[in-house]
Amino acid sequence: MKQTVVSTIVRALLCCATLMLASCATIPPPAMSVDEIASFKLVGVEVHGVEVIRSWPVQEKRFLATNADPEIARRLPDESAQNFPVVQAFFQAALQRIFADHLEGALAPVMRGARPVRAVVTLKQFDVPSVVRRVLIDQYAKIQLTIDIIDAKTNALLISYPGPYHQQWLFGGLSAPIADAIAADYDPENTLIANYILDYRTWLVTR
Repeated sequence: MKQTVVSTIVRALLCCATLMLASCATIPPPAMSVDEIASFKLVGVEVHGVEVIRSWPVQEKRFLATNADPEIARRLPDESAQNFPVVQAFFQAALQRIFADHLEGALAPVMRGARPVRAVVTLKQFDVPSVVRRVLIDQYAKIQLTIDIIDAKTNALLISYPGPYHQQWLFGGLSAPIADAIAADYDPENTLIANYILDYRTWLVTR
C-alpha cells in the first residue's frame, strides 16, 4: 500500500508538479564545432559552490544517519545547512558523485576523442526547501549552474555554459509534511540535475 502511494506521489511530482520553469534568455551555442567537441575526452569532474545550499532534506537525513554530534543533530532541522561546514562537506561529496555519474554518462557519446578535459560545475543556486519552509513560504526546489570545460593539460577555458534557472514545484502548505513522510527518499534535485545535464548535452551538439 505504501509503495503504491509513494509511486502515485512521485508520478504526480514528475508529471503534474514537475514543471521546469527556465529563464527566457537564450544561451548562444558554443563557438566550437561539434567535431572539435568530439575530439575531447572527459577525464574529471569538479563541483564548486556548495556554500549556496541552504537545505537539502534527503542528503541531510543521510548525513544525520552517520553523524555522531548531538548538537548538529539538534540544530540542523531548524537551521540553514550553511551553518555547518561538516554538512557542506557531505553535500560536496554527494554532488561530486552525482555530477560525475550524470556528466560521464551524458557526454560519453559526445566526447569520443583523446584530448583530456575536465568539467567544472559551479552552483549558482541549489536548494530544496525543508518541510517547514514548504508549509510557510517556499514550495520550489531550485537549480542554476555554470558548467565549464577546461583543458586538463593547460587549464585553458574551452567552453562555458551559463546555465538557466530551473525550478520544480513541491507539495506545500499543510500537505507538505504528509508528502514528505510518504515519499521520504524522493529527491527532486535528482530530477533537476538529470534534466539539466541532458539540456547541457543538447546545447553542446545543437547548432
